[in-house]
Amino acid sequence: MATGRLDAREYFEGFDEPGRPATRDGFSWNFTAELSPISGWNDIIPGDGFAHLTVERRALKRRPKGSASWPFQTLSVGPVTSNQRISIRAKNTAIPGVACMLFTYREKTKVDEIDIEIVADDTEGDDTGHRTDTGGGWTDVRLNTWANADRASLEPARSVRMPIIDAEGERVSHRDGKFHTYTIEWRPQAVRFYIDGVLQKVIDDIVPDHPSTVIFGMRQMPWAGRPEWSGSQTMMVDWISIEPVSQ
Repeated sequence: MATGRLDAREYFEGFDEPGRPATRDGFSWNFTAELSPISGWNDIIPGDGFAHLTVERRALKRRPKGSASWPFQTLSVGPVTSNQRISIRAKNTAIPGVACMLFTYREKTKVDEIDIEIVADDTEGDDTGHRTDTGGGWTDVRLNTWANADRASLEPARSVRMPIIDAEGERVSHRDGKFHTYTIEWRPQAVRFYIDGVLQKVIDDIVPDHPSTVIFGMRQMPWAGRPEWSGSQTMMVDWISIEPVSQ
């Protein structure tokens, strides 16, 4: 097991105050703004009860010249460890051209990561080209884990690609203008992924064991489809909750 493990702790942020949330209970905040320029923290958290994570259509080009990775627009908070349930309540998370995400991340000599990656249509999925609206379409999701993975090969890893399902097991679209809750339940033995309280998948063969940072927002990804919109799109985050779960 990893050394320097943190105890599971409880934390909630509702974005009711403008600016960077204060460091408290050992949790501290940062942001990355590469898909829409901002002047500071108040642009992301204006104090209206939401975090605003925006992507501009003109930013969604090929990978920027000289960049080693695709760009992000995210907030991050942490650290967290296993035996914690991490949830965000957000809307407009199925934006063509980007993946909207909730994930944990740690990179030193090895990589540890747990992902929920939401896309309107996964262009590398089995059903690429499907409808994405609420009139018969659905939203795709990737659920991933890495545990002590090699930085070059990113192995070992586990990845599941699937439609988001509701309580009846039906495929559903999140291009509906409504808020939804996305949850990672991270235990030492397994990671459980929930959306709107519905268990989507359990991964129990590759489970990270190092304290990590929680990151949420969006990232341009080559498999996230083409943006068929103009101007900008904003992922609205109502709150983030981090709470301990029993072993």
